[in-house]
Amino acid sequence: MTIPTLCEFCRYHKSVVSGKGSRFLMCQKSKDEKRYPKYPPQPVIDCEGFEKIDEANSSTD
Repeated sequence: MTIPTLCEFCRYHKSVVSGKGSRFLMCQKSKDEKRYPKYPPQPVIDCEGFEKIDEANSSTD
C-alpha cells in the first residue's frame, strides 16, 4: 500500500529514478531555501512550501 504524500501534488517536486529503478521525490525549493530537504522523508503530510500543481499548465516529468 502506498501512502499519499503532498510532494506528488506540489509544483516544486521532481521525480528522480535511480539506476536500480528506485524512485525519489526531490524538492526543488531546496535549491534556494536550505530549510527544505533535497529529498524529504516520505510521506510528507504537511509542508509550508507546498503549492498545488496547476493542472492546466503542468507537464508530466
